[in-house]
Amino acid sequence: MVLELIVGVLALYGFLGSLTSHAESPERLRLIGAVPSGFEQTLQLHFTHFKVDEYTASASHDAVKNSRIRLEQHRGPLPLDLAGTLKHYESTNMARCQAPERTTIFSGLEQNYETTVMLTVCPKRAHLDIGYLRFTKAILADALYFVEIEQQVPHFNPAEAQSLHETVVFWTDLLKQFILCSKNSATPACVTASTGG
Repeated sequence: MVLELIVGVLALYGFLGSLTSHAESPERLRLIGAVPSGFEQTLQLHFTHFKVDEYTASASHDAVKNSRIRLEQHRGPLPLDLAGTLKHYESTNMARCQAPERTTIFSGLEQNYETTVMLTVCPKRAHLDIGYLRFTKAILADALYFVEIEQQVPHFNPAEAQSLHETVVFWTDLLKQFILCSKNSATPACVTASTGG
């Protein structure tokens, strides 16, 4: 059942609250993370208050086939309720899904920023023989950040969701690597990114 799948994901995400990095100055943050090989940038929109970068897996890479990674940054008035904002964000994407299940798999502080991670399981899209798994991470800091990873899968019965365990583990590990960094961040991933290493 999907609930058993979620329990496995919760165990993987358990250490997120222990990640620490202190952003003590009001300097601008940037979202960093390694997009896996086999992805090509297919969309880039950068405006003053809104940025989107989207990457799609190339057809030649079976391990990440039918996958998409979307990074968003929204500047301006920040929401008071991050969990409610993420539920609304996800509900707008679920309109064509039959029997979707949306589960919060992490809610707390990551690097001292309010963070919520949601898994949306869509067993079948209307009029298509595919479903999807979508992981969405929302971070509230100097702006509102979203990291969305979606992988299309053949349609399935919700009772068969346990068979998607390896997919969940792969994407959960990747999602944890997307973090916020400032110019002075001491977090090892931020230091590596700033030195280009």
